[in-house]
Amino acid sequence: MSNLQQSKVYKSPVKKLARFFEKSRDRWKAKCRAAKAKVKRLTHRVGFLERSRAHWKSRVKELKQELARTQAAEQALAREVEALRQKHLEAPTVSCELEDFERIPSRHHYSLGHIQMFMALVLSAPTSLRGASSALAIIFSSFHLTLACPSWQAGRLWLLRLGYYKLTAPKPHADDWVWILDHTLQLGEEKCLVILGVRLCALPPVGQCLSHADVEPLALLPVRKSNREVVYQQLAETVEKTGVPRAIVSDHGSDLKSGVEQFCQFHPETSTVYDIKHKTASVLKRELQHDDAWLAFTQGATQSKCQLQQTPLAPLGDC
Repeated sequence: MSNLQQSKVYKSPVKKLARFFEKSRDRWKAKCRAAKAKVKRLTHRVGFLERSRAHWKSRVKELKQELARTQAAEQALAREVEALRQKHLEAPTVSCELEDFERIPSRHHYSLGHIQMFMALVLSAPTSLRGASSALAIIFSSFHLTLACPSWQAGRLWLLRLGYYKLTAPKPHADDWVWILDHTLQLGEEKCLVILGVRLCALPPVGQCLSHADVEPLALLPVRKSNREVVYQQLAETVEKTGVPRAIVSDHGSDLKSGVEQFCQFHPETSTVYDIKHKTASVLKRELQHDDAWLAFTQGATQSKCQLQQTPLAPLGDC
């Protein structure tokens, strides 16, 4: 049987068959175009993923190298800190010799020995200025030394000079400074922004609290009003002394918080830290604000602080 005889015989009119086959052809052409477009999209996607994989493999390799460098630098800093601590432990204790009481600095009434002993009593004990003056009088009397005893007013001038030196002395520029901010109590029309600094490489060993001896005074800035822009300008000026800090610790007062946040926007390498003391006080206040016993306690503590403020027991008001 011939191929013509084996072909299918259609009973429909030729005109109708032509329209049917034309529609069928158009559908298959549309499917073919859609399949080609899909293949093209998938090809592009595969190429993009291959390039992305290569990029991230390269990035991972760079980060591993950076991590190795950071770990090496951290180990070097740890060795340097340990060497400094060992050197500090092995450093000889500074003593006051009798010859020091014969050496009187220019434009001073008292000798280096007087100044050294007075400052040691105030800073190391610690002792009040009046207490240091009385202690020196007792020491001189006990050892039968015919030496004049400085008054507490003279000791205050020495302490102010020492504080001024600490405040204005050049500070090393480093990227591991941590700034601690707070405003002093406003007296009259002015208050001061106090900025203390401590380097991460100079933190005390684990288990020891941070003390005044561990921090450096960076700025003491008097202002009559404080807001976001004022605080930001004060922080920007302090950058010239130490460089951009690694972190800033504050009590999240409205002006300090907004000023620090603006500073961090311009210096993303700086982190802001909420002072744990004020954070704890805020949590306690929120939890106990409706407790009558707590309200009575806080009211009594405030009254006691005001009563002690101008007395020798004033430091107890900050406990």
